[in-house]
Amino acid sequence: MKSKIFLKKSILNCLSKLGFLDFVHYKNRHKICILMLHGVMTQHEKTSWNPLRPQLSPGELQRVLGLLSHYYQFINIDQCIAMLEGKIPLINNALLITFDDGYRNNIDYALPICELFGIKPVLFVVTGHIDSGLPFWFDRLDYALQQNMGELISFEYQGTAYKFNATSRQALKASYQKFRDDCKNIFTDEIEMNQLFNALSEMLEQRSGMALRDICADDDWSAIVSWSQLRNAVEQDRLDIGSHTVDHWRVDNLSKEQMLSQLQQSKSRIEKKLPIKCHCFCYPNGNYNDLAISLLKKTGYSAAFSTDVGLCEVNDSLMTLKRFNFPANKTKYEILYQLNN
Repeated sequence: MKSKIFLKKSILNCLSKLGFLDFVHYKNRHKICILMLHGVMTQHEKTSWNPLRPQLSPGELQRVLGLLSHYYQFINIDQCIAMLEGKIPLINNALLITFDDGYRNNIDYALPICELFGIKPVLFVVTGHIDSGLPFWFDRLDYALQQNMGELISFEYQGTAYKFNATSRQALKASYQKFRDDCKNIFTDEIEMNQLFNALSEMLEQRSGMALRDICADDDWSAIVSWSQLRNAVEQDRLDIGSHTVDHWRVDNLSKEQMLSQLQQSKSRIEKKLPIKCHCFCYPNGNYNDLAISLLKKTGYSAAFSTDVGLCEVNDSLMTLKRFNFPANKTKYEILYQLNN
């Protein structure tokens, strides 16, 4: 493994010295690069746990944005859409920063770093979680599992056994990742899948007497941003807001009525609570279908962001905009390769 990594870095170093990476980057100058992030946090003295699902550290965010600032020009979401529609001239090597889910740490930790580079990011929020203040299921179950460390955890729910190896953090991380991936592949009904997550979390919380909802408001890892925080940031023109549904459900696994409710209610809730018009959407888990695209247009959205990988070009469909994962823990050459490959 180490030899493969060394070989890859050596090849990229050679390609850079030959000018190949700079050439490809120049060739792609009329395309728009969009980056996707989630939580931005790191362990500190006030944190009482550490999620298995990693978040980007503020220091790494600043390091990578510093590298990107030498190669890209940061734009906001309105500029991005107007350029792709051909309404305004393209800026060479334009780059948009997006945050999914709506963690409070995006405001507290990530936004000040973005502002160092003149970046106005867009935050896609899950309105139901803002209203309730409750954590996402993946954080809730993560926390509940970690309160039962040191054993093989096994539960039965509706005739199916679910097992987690909590004998070590690394083993639990692997089994929890497998569980999430399996659920996403098996379940075609979002309601049923979330009922499973809630049932497993409740069983684990009863065993340990510990629940993330009890500490979420003061937890920098899992706390959801509030409407007042969003309103202040919007009024100060620090960031833009888009919809990420009401419940963070994959829209392609919903009926037409359920899908329409998620799109309409999240949009109207944002517009009621904030002094903006919500015209952009982000697909939870990146899932979409033709029905979702059609309903988004009818509901009044002008653009939607996927997790499809690639650069965006003029005349691309605004309802399936592509993005890259934020290139963390990479060298300058690896970043250029990833974002221009």
